Formats: sequence, C-alpha cells, structure tokens
Amino acid sequence: MDAAEMERFARERVEALFNRGELDRIEEFVTPDFVNHEAWPGEDPGFEGFRLRMRRLHEAISDLHLEVHEVVAGGDLVAYRATLSGVHTGPLLGIAATGRPFSARHMHMLRMRDGRSSEHWAVRDDLGMLQQLGVIPTPGA
Repeated sequence: MDAAEMERFARERVEALFNRGELDRIEEFVTPDFVNHEAWPGEDPGFEGFRLRMRRLHEAISDLHLEVHEVVAGGDLVAYRATLSGVHTGPLLGIAATGRPFSARHMHMLRMRDGRSSEHWAVRDDLGMLQQLGVIPTPGA
C-alpha cells in the first residue's frame, strides 16, 4: 500500500468501527494474528481481544465518535491524531456509567500487512477522560 492508500484505510477503519459501529467488518481491518500493544489489563491483545474491546466501547459509550484530525503514512506504518468523544452510559473498565460526556485526545499507529493492520500502538489521554467522568479529581478543583 502506498501512503494515500494507507491514509484511506485508516480513515475508513475509524469511520466503520468507531463511528458507525460496523463491528461485523473487523476482519476487513485487522489480520488474524493482529497484536494490540495497548490492550487493557487482562484483555487479550489479539484479534478476539480487539473485537471484544470494540464491542465494550460501543456498549459503554453512547454517541461514540473518533474524529481524525490528521494522518501520516510511510513504509508499512500509518499514524493518526484524533479525538474520542461520547457519553459514558455503560460500565467501562469496572467503572459504572456516570452519564457524563467526555472528549479525549488520542494518537494511534498501525503496522500494515496485506492491506490490513497487523499491529496497533496508541497514546491516549485516559487521565483526562477519567477526570471528565468524575472518577479522578481534577487538581485544583
């Protein structure tokens, strides 16, 4: 895949899996031996763990939306800067629904192989999200 194809892939992956919740399309976007290097504690870092993660996100967050701000691609890697937002309406990581909206910055990087992602890394503002949900106090508040 060239850089333009990888950018289109990354954007469609986000639109399909996060924004439209088309979880039946996961196999189009990840290889069978996929590794999520950012798996949550106790979560399978492989293909089935990713499928479960996506289902849990959609069950816990109404109006789930990942807005991609920019994409950079080269070699076999594609990375994107994005903002995840929604309303916490179901249990997530053992945290009961708070009913609060949130918006958190993300950076994701995918290694591509045979037209799909084979590895995933991410940096997320989980602390900021937890503060917005009222789970962790905001310093000085």
